[in-house]
Amino acid sequence: MLAGAGARRVLLVHGPSYATGAAARLTRAGRAGFEVHHFGDVRPNPELGHIEEAVRVIRRLRPDAVVGIGGGSSMDVAKAASVLAAQDADPADCLGSPDLVGRKRPGRLVLVPTTAGSGSELTRFATLYRDGRKVSLDTDAARADVVLVDPELTATVPVPTTVAGALDAFSQAVESSWARTATPQSLEWAEEALHALLPALGQLADTGRPAEVRHDLSLGAALAGAAIDVTRTTAAHALSYALTSRLGLPHGVAVALHLRWLIGRHAAATSRECPPPGVRVLHGRVAEIRRTVRAHTGREPEELLADLLQAGGYPADLADLALPADEWAGVVAEALHSGRAMNNPCTLTPEDVLGRFVRPSLTEGAAR
Repeated sequence: MLAGAGARRVLLVHGPSYATGAAARLTRAGRAGFEVHHFGDVRPNPELGHIEEAVRVIRRLRPDAVVGIGGGSSMDVAKAASVLAAQDADPADCLGSPDLVGRKRPGRLVLVPTTAGSGSELTRFATLYRDGRKVSLDTDAARADVVLVDPELTATVPVPTTVAGALDAFSQAVESSWARTATPQSLEWAEEALHALLPALGQLADTGRPAEVRHDLSLGAALAGAAIDVTRTTAAHALSYALTSRLGLPHGVAVALHLRWLIGRHAAATSRECPPPGVRVLHGRVAEIRRTVRAHTGREPEELLADLLQAGGYPADLADLALPADEWAGVVAEALHSGRAMNNPCTLTPEDVLGRFVRPSLTEGAAR
C-alpha cells in the first residue's frame, strides 16, 4: 500500500510493547524497499512535551508516511505530530489557538490499532495532556489516509488492557447515542457498535478470556469511533480525564466509573435540565440502551460495567480510588466547564454531581 503511494521513508510511531507484539511481525515482514525510522516509547496519555519531540523528529526526517501503530495514545501522537509538524506556529500555540492549524500535513498518515477501544483510527481529533490537563487537537487534517483494522494484531494484548479498551468503546457508543449533537448517521453507527460489542462484553465479563471475541471488539470499537467522530463524547469522558492524569487510571476505566452513575442520572433527568432534543428523547435513548444491554448480556448496564471492571482487576466504584476527598470539588468543577460536558444531554452542576453521586459513594466506601 505504501509502495503504491510512492512512500519510501517511513516513520513508525509506537509504544514500548511494540517489539513483543503481533504488529512488529507485520511491519518486519513488509520492510523491504523502505527506509524505516522509529519514534518509540509512546506512553499512555501523552504529554505535550512528547508531542513536541515527535514534531521535531518529523521535521528532521521529512517522512513520506507516518504510521501510528498501537493503542489510542500511539495513534494520537502520530496524528497530532504529523499535523503540527506542518504548521509555522509552535505546537503549544496551535493547541491553544486552533485557527493556527491551517496547513495540510505532508505525506501519508496510516493508523493501525493494536488494541480495541479508543476508535482513534477513525476520528479527526487527538487527545493530549498539558501540565496534567487534557487538551484536544481537532482538525480534518488529523484524519488518516489509510486505516488497517486487524483483530489478530490485538492477540498479544493483556486482559486488563483489553478490558480497559472495551470499556472505552462501550462508553463511546453509549455517549454518542445520547449526545446533544447526535445525528441519524451517528445513531446508526452507535447502535451497530453496541450490537457488535455487547455479546463480546458479556462473554468477557463472564470468562475474563478475550481470545474468542477480539473480532467483535475491534469492529465495535471502530464503529464507536466513527460515531464519536460525528458527535464527540459527553460528561463521562469529561469527568474521567482528571482520574487518568492524577491517578494513572486507564482511560476506559476512568470513563466507566462515571458512566455507571450517569446512566441512572440521565434516566431521572427533568425537562428543565435538558436542552434540545429534550428530556423525552434522552429518556427514550437511555431506555433503548438498557433494553439492548439486557438483550445481549442479561445484565443492567451498571451491572455489566461493574463486572467488566472486576474482570480486569480494576476498582468498580469511585470510593475505591485514591483521590483525596477534598480534591473532588476542583476535579468536578473543571470537568463541567469543558466542551465534552457541554455536549451532555442534561445539564450537570458541581453541587449535583458531588452531592448526589460522589460524596455518597465516598461515604459508603468509608463505611465498608
